Amino acid sequence: MGGEAVAAATGTGGGRPHAVVVAYPLQGHVIPAVHLALRLAERGFAVTFVNTESVHHQIGAGRDIFAGAVEGSGLDVRYEVFSDGFPLGFDRSLNHDQFMEGVLHVLPAHAEDLLRRVVVDPATTCLVVDTFFVWPATLARKLGVPYVSFWTEPAIIFDLYYHMDLLTKNGHFNCKGFKGSIVHVGFSVPH
Repeated sequence: MGGEAVAAATGTGGGRPHAVVVAYPLQGHVIPAVHLALRLAERGFAVTFVNTESVHHQIGAGRDIFAGAVEGSGLDVRYEVFSDGFPLGFDRSLNHDQFMEGVLHVLPAHAEDLLRRVVVDPATTCLVVDTFFVWPATLARKLGVPYVSFWTEPAIIFDLYYHMDLLTKNGHFNCKGFKGSIVHVGFSVPH
């Protein structure tokens, strides 16, 4: 099957920009990613929204989270799910540390398998992935597609993380009982 036939068969719009939006596997990250996916579709993008099976089942198995927004609108939004590496019955809240280790070390391989199937035309595709993931830049390079990091929280939260060193240095975390126990969170953007 040639490239045009593959694009036609998969519905990527043959040359039309295609955004693959990957939400972090926590419900609070999904809603902003859904809103972004819809905005991109309204501007002519074919969008593939990617979610984990566990979050998909939390929000209602079998329920298309885009049905109300895209029905009859002509928007091209597809929905894909993939495993985060844990069985659906695994309690991610109760086993938070184990879940986070899995998100860091296991989930990227499952994401890569799905993205290799979804990214049909690297020339017209970009990845839009939640900033909390650490693997997207490496995977985007492997797939030969551009990558955009999407921050799902309010800008003020990003600002707080970004300036944590200044806030600490200037005594804004001077609460009794917390001296010396501040955890510094830092984000780095791969070049």
